[in-house]
Amino acid sequence: MPAARSTGRLAAAVTLVAGLALSGCEADGDSQERPGDGGRTAAAAPVLREPATTWELRADTVVPGGRFAPLAPVGDDEVPQPGGVVVGDVLVTAITDQGSDEAAGATPSLLVGISSGGKVLWKGTDYTGCWTPDHTALYCTRGNALVRVDAETGGSGAGAGVRVAPGTAPVLDDGVLYVVTTPEGADETGYPPPFAIAALDATTLESVWPGGPAGTAQLAGFGAGSPALDLSGEEVSVAAWKETPSGQPDATQFELDRASGKVLGSTPLGKSAFLERPWTVRRGFGNDRLDVLLGDEVLLRVEGQPWDSQDQRLTTVEGRVGVGATLYDVTTGRPVWERSDLGDDLTGWRWTADRAQVAVTGYDTKSQKMLTTYLDAETGKTLWSGPGSDLAPTETPDAFVQVASDYETSWVVQALDRATGEVAWEEDVSALGKEGYDDGVSPGGPYVSPGAVWVVGGSTLVGFTGFAD
Repeated sequence: MPAARSTGRLAAAVTLVAGLALSGCEADGDSQERPGDGGRTAAAAPVLREPATTWELRADTVVPGGRFAPLAPVGDDEVPQPGGVVVGDVLVTAITDQGSDEAAGATPSLLVGISSGGKVLWKGTDYTGCWTPDHTALYCTRGNALVRVDAETGGSGAGAGVRVAPGTAPVLDDGVLYVVTTPEGADETGYPPPFAIAALDATTLESVWPGGPAGTAQLAGFGAGSPALDLSGEEVSVAAWKETPSGQPDATQFELDRASGKVLGSTPLGKSAFLERPWTVRRGFGNDRLDVLLGDEVLLRVEGQPWDSQDQRLTTVEGRVGVGATLYDVTTGRPVWERSDLGDDLTGWRWTADRAQVAVTGYDTKSQKMLTTYLDAETGKTLWSGPGSDLAPTETPDAFVQVASDYETSWVVQALDRATGEVAWEEDVSALGKEGYDDGVSPGGPYVSPGAVWVVGGSTLVGFTGFAD
C-alpha cells in the first residue's frame, strides 16, 4: 500500500462528531481536530533545543485595525478563536478589519501566508475557509468554488464549483480529494442541512466521478454537519444521521463506488452509532452506555466517557477502546488494564497520535496546576508526569508542544520531551494570551513546521525559530 494511501485512510476514518454531539456525549471538542485547525500532529524538525530567535507580527501592521481570526466560519455558539494551518514551512491565517461591517460576521477579510521568519509572503481576499489534509497542499473556499492555493505565493486556479459543507473538512486519499458538499440549489435552511459527496483530482480539482457530486437523492434528509468518510475499504463509505424525536441521531452507512460515485447500498447503524471498520460503535445519551458491535453481536457494553483521539476513532486498529479509567479489548470484552488510582476529577483521557501513549490530564490540588500523566498504552504503567493543558498538544517526532495556562494571568509555550516529560524550553506569552481573554478567546496553536513554532493571539502572532540539531 502506498504511503499516501495509508496516511489518508488513517485521517479519513472519522466519527460523526457534529451529529453525535446532539447526544450530549461529545468529548472535549477543543482537543480534537477541527476544520481549519490545521491538525494537532506535525511532521517537524526536532524542537527540543531552545529557539534562537523569537519574533512577533501584529495584525494591525498588515491590516489597519486588524485582528487574527478563524480560518473558517464559526457557529453562533462558538467563540471565534484565531487559528491557522501549516503548509510546508508557511503558516496560513486570516485577519479581519475590526472597523469594517464584515468584521461583525464570520467571514475573514484577508488570508495571509507567513514565513517561518515572520515575513508576510502574500495576501488574498475573498476566501471563507481553508484546509490542509496533509500539511503539503492547501485548499480554500473562494466564493462558491473550492480552489487549490499555493502556500508560498497565494496563487490559485479556477478550482471546482463545489461548496464544502459546514462543519466538515476535505479528506485526501490516494491522490483523490473527497469533499462533503452542499448541493447546488439546495435549501440550506432545512434541517438537517442537505449534502452530497464529491471526488476531485487532488491537483487539478477536476471531478473524478463522471456525474459530479454523488448521493444527492439518496442522502436527502441526512445531516450535512456529521458525515463520516471511511476510505479503508474497497468502496467509499459515508455514515450520516437523521434527527429523531428522542434527540439521538439515527445513523446510516452508505457505500459509494470509488470509480463512479454510484450509491451501491446502505446499512442502518442505529441511534448514536457510527462505523469504525470492522466494528460499529453506539454511544448512549449522556455517556450512559457505550456498545461495540461486530455485525449484530455486541462485543462490549460499558458505561463512561470514551477516550479522545487525534483521528477521532474510539477504537484502535487492534480493537481496543478506552472508557473512563479502563482500557478494554473489544474482541474479548475484557479489561486490558485499569488506572482508577489516577482519580475521577480529571479533565480527560486521550490517546497520543501514534496510539503508543495515553495522556491523563487533571487538576493537581497540591500544585494548583494542570498535570498530565502519560501512560504506556500497552501496559498502563506511568511513563512520566509533567505540565498539563486541557487542550491536546501539537505532537512532533520528539516533542509535545503546548500552551500551558491558568486562563487568567499566565500563558506559557512549552516543549516537552515526549520520552521523559522534561520541559526542554518554555517561553512566556501571557501578554498574547490576555489579548482576547475578556472575550473568552484563547490563543490558537501551537502550530509547528519544520522551521518554526507559532502561537496566534487576538492581535499578535508569535514565532519561535532557529532550533539547533
